[in-house]
Amino acid sequence: MRPPRTPVTPVLRTADDPLQLRGLSAAEVSDVYQRYGALLSRRCRLLLRDPAQADDAVQELLSVLLRRGEGLRVADSPYRWLCRAADRACIDLLRRGKHLRAAVDIDELDPVGVAPGMDPEARCAMVESLERLDDAQRSLAIMLFVDGLSQGEAAEELGMSRVTINKRAQDIRTQLRISHTPSSSDARTSKEART
Repeated sequence: MRPPRTPVTPVLRTADDPLQLRGLSAAEVSDVYQRYGALLSRRCRLLLRDPAQADDAVQELLSVLLRRGEGLRVADSPYRWLCRAADRACIDLLRRGKHLRAAVDIDELDPVGVAPGMDPEARCAMVESLERLDDAQRSLAIMLFVDGLSQGEAAEELGMSRVTINKRAQDIRTQLRISHTPSSSDARTSKEART
């Protein structure tokens, strides 16, 4: 038998209390959009493969910042924080089933191309198969195959060991049938290590 719960007394906040201000102001959100809007829109277009849905995801992200964007204020890297928030907005759209995948070529959506050292085939396979992955796998796949983070960087970002990230990355590759071909930078690094 569990002991009875003691009632929690609410803490009254004043207008000058920093915990009362949870969201960003309209001016702050406008500044975020001016600085990062094009990058976030590109990211959402790549993940959703639909420009209209990408715009919806960016708008959803901006409305979240207005309501509860306090995490951005204290983030070590605002861009990384916004990327993760944009990823969640895109994943939420996919999960809610509002996204009907149009057969738009990734190169049309992202004329900039793949990050240096990234495998273009792995990126395409991941983006095309995003809805088949669970939430944890989606986040990791986006970090590894879209953002180009190393497994060590992804481990640090997610608070997991590198061994765990390596195992999960292998599971994703197997599930999506992505071969692990070393990138040109990986090949160059291993070549330098041999000499």
